[in-house]
Amino acid sequence: MNRRLTAVLGAGAVVLVTGCSHAPTTDGVPTPALRAGAPSPPNSNVAGVPTVDDPLSLDAVLDEPCLSLTDEQIVQYLGDDTTEEVDTAVSSGPACSWNSGMRSDAEIAITYPRITDEGLTALYRNRNDTEFFYEREPVGGYPAISYGIVDSRDDGECLVTVGTSDSDYVNVRVYLGRGSVGRLDPCDAAHDVATDVIANIKATD
Repeated sequence: MNRRLTAVLGAGAVVLVTGCSHAPTTDGVPTPALRAGAPSPPNSNVAGVPTVDDPLSLDAVLDEPCLSLTDEQIVQYLGDDTTEEVDTAVSSGPACSWNSGMRSDAEIAITYPRITDEGLTALYRNRNDTEFFYEREPVGGYPAISYGIVDSRDDGECLVTVGTSDSDYVNVRVYLGRGSVGRLDPCDAAHDVATDVIANIKATD
């Protein structure tokens, strides 16, 4: 875990968001998707899309998305007594979220979208429809981006998406807890969480 993030947690602040009375949004940031029936062009048709040379199997977490993070990691990020919600039937893909409750209203939500087989290509194609879109440092050797159709970073919310193959990706969304908004960069926090998620998936591969 990021040392700066750990220090903040150790001081009693909880990573992740308060928001406009949100319910767990396990479907992640609305993902720009292809129109129904549209063909799936190759990555080369969209400029700048990184390729994944060593695809990561998502089989274990597609069946049990809450395996994305360990109990210890959830406690480190959110503290004790968090609530967990799993949804393997959500239309956008299997998802799991954890919320710290009234104590800080911090939240982590992990989703494995199944709405396209293009991976990051679909997101790069629609990058002009977002309010922000930028490439992050790779996560465990896999390409990562932060983007939002609505920019809620100042409110403590950010999504980091990691391409696990040329056809799949994982969404890691973070809501900073009360007391951490304005003190932490939510995109850095989401990147830290994504680092743990990818490491855990690798351990199951």
